[in-house]
Amino acid sequence: MLKKGMDVLLVLIALLLPAGLADAAPVTALIPSQPGLDQDSRPQNEVDVLICLLNPFTNTGIDMDMPQFFAVLYYPENFDEATMQPEMRPLLGDVEEIRYLDKKAWGANVAIDKPGLYQFVLEARPWFDAGRDIYLHQQVKVAMPAYGGHKGWGTSFGQSFEILPLTRPFGLTAPALFSAQILIDGKELANLPVSMGRIHQTPRPALSPFHEALAARTDSRGQFSFVLNEPGWWYCEASIPGAPLKGPDGKMRDLERSTIFWLFVDAPVKAKK
Repeated sequence: MLKKGMDVLLVLIALLLPAGLADAAPVTALIPSQPGLDQDSRPQNEVDVLICLLNPFTNTGIDMDMPQFFAVLYYPENFDEATMQPEMRPLLGDVEEIRYLDKKAWGANVAIDKPGLYQFVLEARPWFDAGRDIYLHQQVKVAMPAYGGHKGWGTSFGQSFEILPLTRPFGLTAPALFSAQILIDGKELANLPVSMGRIHQTPRPALSPFHEALAARTDSRGQFSFVLNEPGWWYCEASIPGAPLKGPDGKMRDLERSTIFWLFVDAPVKAKK
């Protein structure tokens, strides 16, 4: 049984009572080489996007099959959510196999030539997690502002199961409050477990399994909040049951559908003396 002091600490970090132990399932990462491009980086006009399967807390990789969908949505500087739709550019043909964390992964070099918001979206192929005897199917998003553009970060583009940020998911400094909403087919999902974790570039032992990821549940409007207390790449994940799939041995296996949203938190800037 956790001590009262530990309970208070978890509440302060997650803002909501923990929903349970951190899920040890691997997470599909979708990470651009820079969290954003400013005017000083304009001559670059491109980013490399990493696609891999990993355990973020231990920073260990798992071999990943090529994704079945990968695209970028472009929201121009004058984007109006009420009257405009983002431009979608398919990127699956630009994906190349790479090695990351000594495992099979994928990468793409993407041209970023106009000011605006670029939202990368990906759907992984169903993957069999032998340790849990279950199939995993993950949809992933990450938003990247370029050259001052930022409109459109809270817009839904119609994923069947998605995390919609209510807090701007960039320009954050630790500790930062992040709030979002979970939708399935456009409807709010209440009382759904949500977890949020961070890639630990230098893995360290956890004080307890509860410290590997933050955990909460959505409220009646499908909303949740976390305090992100360290800099780095963070992921937010929620899962629901899917239709079972037949395994290679012919037996039916449960399917877990997950929606994942990535965002970057900067370190605090030290004040000048």
